[in-house]
Parts: sequence; structure tokens; C-alpha cells
Amino acid sequence: MAVPSADTVKVPDLQRLPGLRQYLASLTGRERARAQSRLSGLGEADLAGLGVSEPQLVERDYRVEEISGVIPPDLRGTLYRNGPGRWQDHTGRPLHHLFDGDGMLSAFTIADGAVHYKNRYVRTSHYTGKSGTRHLGTPAAGGWPANIGRFMPNLANTNVVEHAGHLYALWEGGPPHEIDPDTLETLGVRRFGGELRWMGSYSAHPSICPGTGEMFNFGVEFIPRPHLRIYRTNARGRLGHFRSVPLPYVAMVHDFAITERYLVFVVSPIIPDAVPVALGLKSLGDALQYQPRRGSVFILVPRAGGKVRQIESEAVMVFHLSNAYDDGEDTVVDAIRYEDGRLLKRIARFQSSSLDDAPSVFARYRITKTGRVLDEALCDEPCEFPRHHGGFEGRAHRYSYFNTRRHLGSFYDSITKLDLADRVATTYTTSGAGNSFCEPVFTPKADAVNEDDGWLLSVEYRADSHTSQLVILDAADLERGPVATAGLTHHVPQGFHGNFVPRAM
Repeated sequence: MAVPSADTVKVPDLQRLPGLRQYLASLTGRERARAQSRLSGLGEADLAGLGVSEPQLVERDYRVEEISGVIPPDLRGTLYRNGPGRWQDHTGRPLHHLFDGDGMLSAFTIADGAVHYKNRYVRTSHYTGKSGTRHLGTPAAGGWPANIGRFMPNLANTNVVEHAGHLYALWEGGPPHEIDPDTLETLGVRRFGGELRWMGSYSAHPSICPGTGEMFNFGVEFIPRPHLRIYRTNARGRLGHFRSVPLPYVAMVHDFAITERYLVFVVSPIIPDAVPVALGLKSLGDALQYQPRRGSVFILVPRAGGKVRQIESEAVMVFHLSNAYDDGEDTVVDAIRYEDGRLLKRIARFQSSSLDDAPSVFARYRITKTGRVLDEALCDEPCEFPRHHGGFEGRAHRYSYFNTRRHLGSFYDSITKLDLADRVATTYTTSGAGNSFCEPVFTPKADAVNEDDGWLLSVEYRADSHTSQLVILDAADLERGPVATAGLTHHVPQGFHGNFVPRAM
């Protein structure tokens, strides 16, 4: 297919988007023309919203003055969020892939009707200039000699989780970095007293059992054979190796869920073309391919020990699971399912791509006692970043919360609550053109009676002012809109995941 000349393609005004301008300038002529062609296909609202992908290079620490509405008096604690703060390596070179940026933590501390904001980069080896520059989606400069045998740096950019009094910044390809919960200072890489061994792969999506306080997690390892290495950390913070489970093929496994009986893994055939990666000819991000002919496998690992169940199914393309639970002899798991593998290509060139042709649905899978996998779509709106009440982790629950798109193609402009009993969805959509939301985080009210008695916390990018704001929604009355917002004096780049850590009254 012919690529339009850069001179003939209409592109957005880049004066307000220096990061995008620098990225485009770093591309070869043919790749730049492709990127500009993709940008020219975006609508006005998506073009206005591109600022959410601009880097944030300044670290701040201040009391937020722009408060609208009333901060709920019973809401006390800190919303921690993590995501790439810049998409450039420590040499200043622009990076291609959504997952390539250095991790920047944000902390919104809420108390007595006020909000304090702080952000700080995780001081990883890469951020401090002590690592190589071969990233997941961007090879190191210098061709294959500079890439062969080189590992990706741990960017600590995906999630931030508190457990047993410790706060961790997580990245699935390596061990966690411990973070001071008050200052956001990086305390160092943590291997839990040496128990997190081998490559130290440790998923960014641990699951904490509300009944026992245990935190389960896993890492994907490919040597000597593809397998999941599963960990269990007790309520006091002591990690131990739980067990290893073979994978059917070399695959990217990003997330999992727990029930009261099982750890639940959904293995999608997201498989790297390994030879070019090993030879330094291609980045892992560009080498990942969705191969539906390989099928998927649902893996059920008994928490009490015993035989692992592996149930083969038609291929499903998932990154994020929502929740899972036992239903008699069946196991039920909810997930965000994509139609095919186009998402992989879109996030590999996220700064100029739309997600319009990579639709997703909120789906439910039931694994029966006899080994059948039954599936149904519960919500067919394009969606991502599912959350629920943490007290129902691994248990039957009624409500799920996630981001949806109503007007945008590249970002999520809405927050949706799905009643899983009545299959009714309610949605709050931002009124600002080009505005977008990050993942909604649920925290229960102090006097909660019902499952949805709580607050949804999200960060909204405001395109017209190139700033962000904390948004507080009543989960029981989502369509009412924000009960309060706290406007920052700057923007927070689009991020991935976060959690709210309550503080005692």
C-alpha cells in the first residue's frame, strides 16, 4: 500500500504538543508519513485530547487550591497512581510503545475536605541512567549489535500496590521497587529477603484475598520451559514460592484473578516472534503477534494444593481480568475481551493511533466441572480498566466499574458501572471535548451497607487547559456526576493503574 507523502498529509497543530513533535521528528521518513497519516484521520476531539500523552517532567508537591463541590468528609487516605511520565530514554531519545515510559507515581492525599498532590519518578536504574536503552517497544540505537543479548530495563511504570504496610511500584518483567508512602522516595528494589529469585518477574496485577490478607502474584518465565512461577505473600509481608505451572506456549500473560478455591489464568495466544528478538533485529513489542489458531487455555490452580486444571478453548484476546468467583462446581471469570490482535499494533505506536478499529467488550466466562468454557458478552461498549469493590475480590459481586468510550476513539471519555445482576449499565461521560479518564478506583464509605456504597476516584485530563483533575463520584449515583473535583495546575500523563489506601479517621 502506498504511503502518503508527509507534504500532502494534514497534521494537527504541534506547537502545543512538543513531545509529539519530537517523536515525529525522530522517525524515518516512511514511518513519519505513516504516523502523520494516522493523525490526519483523528477527529477534532481526539486531536484536542492528544495532550494527555505529553510528558510531565516536573515533580511537584503542593496543596490543591481549585476544589469544586465538597470533598466527602469520610474520605480519608491516598489515591496512588502509576504510569509512564515520559516516553524518552535516559539519553533523551523518543520511545514508540505505550509501555516504554519511565514510571511516574502520583499521590492524591485526601483529608479534612482538602487534597494534597505529589508526583515523583521511580528512581529505577533506567531513570538514573545506569541501564541499557533496549525497551519493550523501542530497540536501542545502533542496530542489532546494540540489541542482541540486551534485556529491557525495569521501568516500574504499571501499578502501585500497598500490602502489609509496604508500598510497591510494579512492572511485570522484574522485581518491585519499594516506595516511601509519604514522600514517594524510592527505597530500592525488593526481592523479599531473597525469596523472589530467578529473573524476578513479578506481575503488576497481584490479587489480595480479603479473607486471609494474603497477596498472590506470578511471573512469566521462559527458561527452561514456558511456565508461570506463582508466589504467595502472607498478611505479614513474607513472600514464598507457591508453585510453578507449565504454559502451553511462550505467551504474554498480564493479569490473573483469584476465587476462594483457585487462582485463575486466561492464557491468550499473544506470542512473540522469538528469533528476531533474540538476534536483536526487532523489539519485543513489535514481535508480539496474536495467533488465534493456537487457541487459549484457562488454567485453574487450586489454592489448597492439588491437581492443576488446564481447559483448552477457542482463542480469546485479553489483557485485564475483572474478578472471578466459584459458583457451585463452576468457576466464573470476567474479563475485557478484544476482537483480535489489532490492539497490539495500536499501543506499539500509541502517539498517533486510534483504538476505533480495536473494539473490546466486557465478557464473562464460565468454566464448568466437565471442562466446557461458556462465554457471553455483558457489555458491548468499548471498554478497559475494570475494577470492583476490593472486599469482594474472589467472591460473587454485583457491580463492576470500568472506562468506556462514547465520543473518543483514542482515549476513554466515560466511566461505566455495570450491574451484573440486572445487566444494566449506567455511565458518566465528561462534557469536555477531548477530555479523558483514567481507571476508576472504588473505595467503600465508612458506613457502607450495600456493595456500591462508596466513592469512585479517577483522574480526568482537561484538554482545553492541558491540566488534570481528581474526580470523585458517588458509585451509587454515577449519573449525578462528580460530587467534587480537585483541579491541578498541570497535567498528569495517561497512566495505567492505581489504588486507594485509606487512613484512619
